[in-house]
Amino acid sequence: MNLEMFDNWFLQTVAGQYVAGWEKSFFKRFYFCGEMQIAVQAGMCGWLEPLGTWLCNSRDFYMDAGVWAWADESVDVLLMPHTLECSGVPYVTLAEAYRVMKPEGKVVLTGFNPYSLWGCSNWFDGVLLPDKKFCLPLQTLKANAKALGFEVVFGQFMVYVPPFDNEKLLRLCHFMEAAGNRWWPHKAAVYGLVLQKSVGGVHILPEYGQVLQNAEMVLGMAKIKSRFLNADCC
Repeated sequence: MNLEMFDNWFLQTVAGQYVAGWEKSFFKRFYFCGEMQIAVQAGMCGWLEPLGTWLCNSRDFYMDAGVWAWADESVDVLLMPHTLECSGVPYVTLAEAYRVMKPEGKVVLTGFNPYSLWGCSNWFDGVLLPDKKFCLPLQTLKANAKALGFEVVFGQFMVYVPPFDNEKLLRLCHFMEAAGNRWWPHKAAVYGLVLQKSVGGVHILPEYGQVLQNAEMVLGMAKIKSRFLNADCC
């Protein structure tokens, strides 16, 4: 699909701006990234403007979602606004995300729910919006994420109004947001998910996080990790 058209849908249509408002609020909850960390946003830099320190696909570089050139375990935080369904190969893209994430790194993503009012509309034609067949059901996505080694940290449903591209109609239906969240949460148009890469082995306790500033401590942890890896190879 045309990613520029999809980006513009969020900027130029009433329905897109409505959805973008909800998603921006979701992503802003997880924008924090330390000075020494690598943070990447996988596209959609038009409506979801990345922070100055963030690298953004299509703005700072260009990579196909299924074949990222990032090294293994090189990224701390990865934002994926609709990246899975836009890639056309959602399972491959999710596996790539796991590969490039550092241990305990976080992936923050959003996706369209195919089992919603929006999913029953004709919007998802693969031209303006992603093809519906690439929109993963939440349970399927969670199962695949856990199979790869991700841990589900947080999830949120959003956008219960019908797929109207009319501001007045959206305002009239705004009551459905509270009602939907209470009575039929799994019918939301969009879901947001936070995944963390869990790796077995040695982990630093939170109260000692600052100690990692010390090069000797980092070197010591590297030696421990190397010892574990060598033991596994025997």
